[in-house]
Amino acid sequence: MGLLKDVSVTGGVGDLWAVIRQGEPGERLLPAVLAIVCTSIILILFVMDSKVNTYTYVPQEVIYVQNWSIDRTDEEILIDRWEVQCLKDKRDAKRREAMKTLGRMSGMDVDEIEREAEADRLARGEIEVERPAGLTC
Repeated sequence: MGLLKDVSVTGGVGDLWAVIRQGEPGERLLPAVLAIVCTSIILILFVMDSKVNTYTYVPQEVIYVQNWSIDRTDEEILIDRWEVQCLKDKRDAKRREAMKTLGRMSGMDVDEIEREAEADRLARGEIEVERPAGLTC
């Protein structure tokens, strides 16, 4: 605390008042006004920013586990699996169409690319599994 023994608040205020009084009265007016205006603008922007882009959290329903009855038959299980597969196929078809549209817009021959991809799938031995008779996607 040896550094602060010679410090006095009243002495500091007196020195500030002496500096303000010396010299021309309008000499420090422009810098003072600019300092006040700049500080005010920054404070106003902080206040405005706190009200912009505020996100209110809306809790969403999350299902962690889907429960099935213990007496489900194999047919019911397969039907559920095929329904999920139908949803995935619809999503993939929609994405595939979007990519085809993008390819056409880019000047690509998407039909030729699709034929080559189908030939590659057949060469790898991938087969299309038949869907159950009562299933409609």
